[in-house]
Amino acid sequence: MSHTTTASAAAGRSVPVDWIALANAFDNIARGVRHFLHLDTGAVIRLNEQLVDAATRARIEEDPGCVIIESIAARDQYRWLEAFIATVDDVALRVELLRSMQGPGSFRRFKAALADRPEHLRRWRVFRQEQIRAAILRWFHARGLRPVPLERASPDARPGPPRSRAVDSARQQLYAAADSLSPQDLQALMSLAEYLRAARSALRIPADSSMGDAARAIGLVP
Repeated sequence: MSHTTTASAAAGRSVPVDWIALANAFDNIARGVRHFLHLDTGAVIRLNEQLVDAATRARIEEDPGCVIIESIAARDQYRWLEAFIATVDDVALRVELLRSMQGPGSFRRFKAALADRPEHLRRWRVFRQEQIRAAILRWFHARGLRPVPLERASPDARPGPPRSRAVDSARQQLYAAADSLSPQDLQALMSLAEYLRAARSALRIPADSSMGDAARAIGLVP
């Protein structure tokens, strides 16, 4: 199922939101890195196409509960610079910022112009965060989705039962195995772990179920 179809089918539903994770995803500029929002849990899954194996990548891309997050376009962020400059009351700084907008490298020059002006730099960071938040809200609205803060998403949530000894043992084995992995393998493991955590939460798998049962429930094993 395509993510376009998925988003259309999900229209009207409430989605838990982690604003910090979403802001980082929408602000992503890394090449070959995509982010997906898990509609049931609000988890933001980071997928590095160069490091994640094909099976994990396909599992995330084809999951009807995952919607791809498009990074904010550079042209839109350029407009933010123009809008912020209009709010600067320091004439000399405003002129310097307008000059920084000319030609390639405008983002770098804009930041450099604010580097020695902490008050204006702080104002710019707040202004930019507000623009990112507005872009996220527009993204939800365009898909007919309603963002719900995570703290209000599950008002009746209660702590699950204590973990079994087998689960604790498996967790320790995973920690030990991770110590010997390369940075590339760790990145692949993190993407898979993020997806498994999101899928497990959405399916409400009992906390004391075995790892094999949990894997079967989301189709990882027969």
